[in-house]
Amino acid sequence: MKKEWKRFTALALGAFMVLQAAGCSPQKAADPATVSSQKEAQTSGEVSKESSAGGEEKTVTLRMLNWENTEEEAIANDAIGRFKEKHPGVEVEQTCVPVDSWSDFIQKWITMSTSGEAPDVINLGLEGAKMAVANDLLLPLDDIAAGDAELQSKKEQYAESLLEGFSEGGTLYGLPSGTQTMVMYYNKDIFDEKGVEYPKEGWTWDEFLETAEKLTYEENGKTVYGYGLSSSYFQLTPWWATNSAYPVSEDYEKPTLNSPSMLESITFLKSMVDKKVTPDPISSDVYTMFSSGQLAMVGAGRWVLNTWQDAGMKNFDCVQWPKKTEEGSVYGGSAWCIGSMTKEKELAVELLKEMVADETLTAVAAGGQQIPPTEKLACDTAIMGTVPDNILGLWKAVTIASPVAAPVFFGDIEQAMLRGLENVFSGSMSVEDAMNQAQSEVETTIANK
Repeated sequence: MKKEWKRFTALALGAFMVLQAAGCSPQKAADPATVSSQKEAQTSGEVSKESSAGGEEKTVTLRMLNWENTEEEAIANDAIGRFKEKHPGVEVEQTCVPVDSWSDFIQKWITMSTSGEAPDVINLGLEGAKMAVANDLLLPLDDIAAGDAELQSKKEQYAESLLEGFSEGGTLYGLPSGTQTMVMYYNKDIFDEKGVEYPKEGWTWDEFLETAEKLTYEENGKTVYGYGLSSSYFQLTPWWATNSAYPVSEDYEKPTLNSPSMLESITFLKSMVDKKVTPDPISSDVYTMFSSGQLAMVGAGRWVLNTWQDAGMKNFDCVQWPKKTEEGSVYGGSAWCIGSMTKEKELAVELLKEMVADETLTAVAAGGQQIPPTEKLACDTAIMGTVPDNILGLWKAVTIASPVAAPVFFGDIEQAMLRGLENVFSGSMSVEDAMNQAQSEVETTIANK
C-alpha cells in the first residue's frame, strides 16, 4: 500500500500546479539558501552569521504548516512568540491552509517540499497521519523524546490511546495537541418525566434500546425520540468499537466493511430506524433536536457543550457508550509533528515542545471544543468546566477509545460506508448487500491506485 500511495501522489504531483504558500501573516517566504547549517546556531537559537558577498547576516528560518483556523492560528502565534523569546533571531513562518480533505493537505505539503519550502513543524490531523508516514514526510519522535528529558516527560503524560493513533509500526510520529471523543448524553427532564432510570456505566446495547423505546412518545402534537442517530462517520464509530469491530484490517491495508461484527453493528442501527426510536439519521440535526427537548439521548463529545448551554440546557448529563462486547468509544484530533526534510532538527524540536506545552494545550482547550490530551489538564475543571456533572467522563472515554479509522484510503472508505448506510437506513438495500457493495467499491479503488 505504501508503494501504491506514493505512486498515486507522484502522479498527482506531476499535474499539480505549484502555488505560492499562503502564509497566515503577510511575511515573505525565506530563501532556502539562507538556512544555516551551523549546529551551534541550531542549539542556541542565535542568528547565523554566515555572510554573503554583500556582508549581510542570514537568519535561521523555521516553517510551520498549520490548517486554516483563526482561533488556533492565534494560539500558535502566541506559542511562536514564546519560542522566539527563548531563541532570538530565529524566524518562524506559519503557513495555514484550509482542509477540505487530508489528501489535499498532504498534497500541499508535498508541493511545498518539492519547491524548497518543506515545513519543519506540522499540525496534522489523525485522518492524515498514515498518509504522511506512507510518504516519508515525518521524523520518528521516540529517539528524539528519549534524548530530551522535557519531551520525554510530556510524552509520558499523554493517554496511551492517543499516542497509538499517531504511531505506525510501533513508532511515534506526533504529539497530540487536542482530541475529541464520544459519550452518550441524556436529558434528565425527559427521563424524570417518564420515570425512567438514568443510564449507568457498563450498560448494554439491549438496555440502551429498551430505554430508547420507553422514551419515544408523542404528546400534545410533539414527538420525542429516545435517541438521535447521526449518520456521520466519526459519530457512528462507537457502535463498531463497542462490538469489537473496525472498518479496516489491523494492518490498515484492507477494508472490512462487511465483516460479521460490522454487519451485526449496522443491523442494530437499522433496528433503531425500524422501531422509530430515532428520527431520520440522514436528514436530522440531532444536536439541535437534543437541545430543544426532542431527543432523550444523543452521542457527542465536548464540542456541543457551549452551544447547548447557550440554548439554555441545564439538566443533562453523560455516561459512557453502551456496550455489546466491550467498553469503547472513538477519538480524533491532531498532533504536532516534525517534517522529515527539516534542516534545523534541534530548533524544530524546541518549537515542537512549545506547541505541546501546557500553556498551549490549555489555550486550545479554552475554546470549549477540544479535550486536552493529558490527564492533568483534561481532569482540571478550571479548564473543562463543570457542566455536565460527569464532565470528567470525557477523559475516561478517551482512554478506552479507538482512533477513527483513517487508512491512506480514508476518503474512499468514508464515502463508501456513508453511501452504504444511506441505502440501509432508507430501506433501499439490505445491510449485507449495502456493505458488500461498499466493500467492493473500496477494494476496486485500492486495486486501481
